[in-house]
Amino acid sequence: MRSFFPSIFHKDDPRTALHSRLDNVFDDFAKDWLTTWPNARAEMGVMPAIDVKECAEYVEIKAELPDMEEKDIDVDIRGNYLIISGEKRHEQEKDEKGYHLRERSFGSFQRQIPLGFNIDADQITAQYKKGVLAIHVPKPAELQQDAKKVKVDFHE
Repeated sequence: MRSFFPSIFHKDDPRTALHSRLDNVFDDFAKDWLTTWPNARAEMGVMPAIDVKECAEYVEIKAELPDMEEKDIDVDIRGNYLIISGEKRHEQEKDEKGYHLRERSFGSFQRQIPLGFNIDADQITAQYKKGVLAIHVPKPAELQQDAKKVKVDFHE
């Protein structure tokens, strides 16, 4: 991918090397942006969208995994990471009024969610319903402390 900045330097100009480096910076930015931006991942068709909600006693993770089967989804724990992985498979075949359509798409994914505390695997619950995987991870007792209000004095 070339930079969208026009080349204003001559081949022998010492600033040409700087211009080339700027091209590389913008190329790297575009490549990183396309592989990390949520909508770009969705357009690639594999990486599921996730929501993470932290409450006082637990963390809730929801992952959009439409049309997946139990055998295609894995939930693992490594230290303080919850890992959702799997493989999406989609096959469609239509045979209607003078045309035949066959589409297939496959891809694997893995999402690692750092929770910031060691996870007790025996306490986790997970449920898959209507294309959404919902995972409930209780926090350790020492992290379930009540929040306390702090009075803020405003001075003008």
